[in-house]
Amino acid sequence: MMVDSSIRRTAGSVAAFAVAAGFAVAAIPGTASAAAGTTTWTDGNSKFTRTVSDTNPIAGETITVTTMFERTGIPVEYIYSVKDMHPTCLTPVPGSGKMGGDQVSLDTSAPDSVSASFSIIKYPVYPNISPKSQTFEVQYTVGVNCARDTPLPTSMSYTGSLGAGNYTDKGPAITVSSDAVSTTTLATVSGAQVNQAVTLQATVSPAAAGGTIQFKAGDQVLGDIPVAANGTASIVWTPGAAGTYNIGATFSGRTGVAGSTTTQAVTVADVPTPTPTPTPKPSTGSFG
Repeated sequence: MMVDSSIRRTAGSVAAFAVAAGFAVAAIPGTASAAAGTTTWTDGNSKFTRTVSDTNPIAGETITVTTMFERTGIPVEYIYSVKDMHPTCLTPVPGSGKMGGDQVSLDTSAPDSVSASFSIIKYPVYPNISPKSQTFEVQYTVGVNCARDTPLPTSMSYTGSLGAGNYTDKGPAITVSSDAVSTTTLATVSGAQVNQAVTLQATVSPAAAGGTIQFKAGDQVLGDIPVAANGTASIVWTPGAAGTYNIGATFSGRTGVAGSTTTQAVTVADVPTPTPTPTPKPSTGSFG
């Protein structure tokens, strides 16, 4: 089991100067949704509250992670930097970093964390006057490569005027939900003939807009068509030769819904050769 480590020290002259000068930044608390998860812990007179907007997201969803800093006793603390630790399958949303309601630049060079640094007097946390809290916020897109139905850890570390705190397993954990199962079906094709256009139509269930259907005739890719709101996609195919074709329709999947595929054997016949109209023979006259 990993153990939290922290080093606390007495506030120095910079903090004393900031108190006298009355620097203050309004705090914006983290938001929550119906599936939100929150964890709270203390370290000395520091209190931390982490919230994940959805702890059971689906692949492709955007989630918001916040860490709120509070003080339960003197002295004031200034937040210098924050590192938010996340599963490697989450991708930080560009421009989503905030501290105290201000947009901040994020260092996203590490695969499992984002970090931000601030002016040493910009974000104070007071125990008894405003601002009594500061909140760090970042958004992530849940990747399709995330493990499903498995708790994935999150946590944070930071530095401030009273020292540093490294918290390796505070959470909340994120459990990515399994994708819904889909089925893809092809409308029956009959009466296909050489050099005659025929419409291939596929239907995805559950029906909704999103994703594409790739149509194939044997190994030939006919095209990738977006799925409409009613779950259908279609393409016109003109076979160039008679024979039996293996027609395939593959759904790419969409947010929260897995892909699927289907095939159908389609027989293409030669166009019947028209029966020539007999040329009437000229009548032969007779002489009596």
